[in-house]
Amino acid sequence: MSNLARKLDELDAFQVMGTVVRAEDGFFVVRTGRGDMRARRATSCLVEPRERDFVLVAGAPSGAAYVLAVLEREAGAGAAIACDGDLEIKLPQGGLRVAAKENIDFVSAAEVGVAAEGVRVHASSGSVVLDSLSYLGSVVRAEIGKLRHEGGVVERVVERVSERVKRSFRKVEEVDQLRAERIDHSARQVMSLRAENTIVSAEQLVKMDGEQIHLG
Repeated sequence: MSNLARKLDELDAFQVMGTVVRAEDGFFVVRTGRGDMRARRATSCLVEPRERDFVLVAGAPSGAAYVLAVLEREAGAGAAIACDGDLEIKLPQGGLRVAAKENIDFVSAAEVGVAAEGVRVHASSGSVVLDSLSYLGSVVRAEIGKLRHEGGVVERVVERVSERVKRSFRKVEEVDQLRAERIDHSARQVMSLRAENTIVSAEQLVKMDGEQIHLG
């Protein structure tokens, strides 16, 4: 459309209301008092029109028409915000809150990124399913009442591990192996080692020291 033709259409433009009867080839057929009109969705009309929607249409004598807004829709039918291309929401000041009585879903065929000074999640229950997870941070602090882990392989490569527990129980069905430069086990009362066969070997020295030593 030439600039002159566009200016003439702007002078003679009109608005009319009608009902969407169908969608075809990127157009919406709107039934109005002027007859059926084929109208595109205006860029500012973010709500995607549907059949039986009551809409506001802007038209021109040349036949060009645009759905400006969805005025009314059947109760409980919901709405979809649609945009051709990227959609960005900017707030120079203030905050943004998304609230729903039921579910809130974020769905993407690619990546979902979150960048913030802090992230807080409060929920009564949660579930995370990931094929691969990478975490990079300096400090992790967790206060957990009960922790249950089920997995095939756990590998840790750290500089230091420090644990303080009241009671510790561990059950190994097959092999339990420990290799270290030095091993120091200390018990305030009783240390017990039981096995069908026990082997103690050293290349240089084996020392046993106590007030009483019972063998056999």
